[in-house]
Amino acid sequence: MAHTFIESAKLLVKVHGQGSRTIDLGRDSFTIGRKVDNDLALDDHTVSSHHARIVRVQSVYFVEDLKSTNGTTLNGKPIERAQLHDADVITIGHHRFIFQDNGPAPAMGASPSPTDVEQTMIIGSKELHSSAPSKTAKVLVTSGKTDRLDYHLAKSANLIGSQDGAAIRLTGWFAPKSAALITQRGDAYSISPSQGRKKLLVNGKDVSGQQQLKDGDLIEVAGVTMTFYVVSPKNK
Repeated sequence: MAHTFIESAKLLVKVHGQGSRTIDLGRDSFTIGRKVDNDLALDDHTVSSHHARIVRVQSVYFVEDLKSTNGTTLNGKPIERAQLHDADVITIGHHRFIFQDNGPAPAMGASPSPTDVEQTMIIGSKELHSSAPSKTAKVLVTSGKTDRLDYHLAKSANLIGSQDGAAIRLTGWFAPKSAALITQRGDAYSISPSQGRKKLLVNGKDVSGQQQLKDGDLIEVAGVTMTFYVVSPKNK
């Protein structure tokens, strides 16, 4: 019987202003982080030393957050561990990764191609400088219970909730640990509700999925009202 080789899945790395590159996921565990001992090292202060990994179980791939500081998002939502499907988008720091599933992985014991075992790929600080967004954002709280009245959105994933580490901290007695998430991709910001949590309104309209935010948008969630503002670098 002729031997049939089936390609492993790939990861398309997209860096703003630098185009894209493709990495073969030809091993059972592929780590991403700031330190050079990762399979993919990102010279980015928003990325933890060992931030996330992609693991293969037979022919199924999963992405896991390794208790990173700023978290890992999949299709705009924070995850701890989640199965990957073709065209899923992983966001880590300022970087986007598009998962490309080419079918079942090679059988156990099969020899990977040379590109599968290449040395650590490092994305350097020059690339990060060019990929930095030209705008940032902030929210101003107009009503409701929070620990502050204004917040600068400095992370790629900004959680609204009462749990420790939330970017926008809710302090009401019945405030949910996770109410919504504001994510940043380049100069674009979007908001999505946490699953099974409080209703999210933007400009008075119910948001059930992910919605892009515009300067001056009014956000209402978990008894808190806030206004979203885009900040140009000179106005920070």
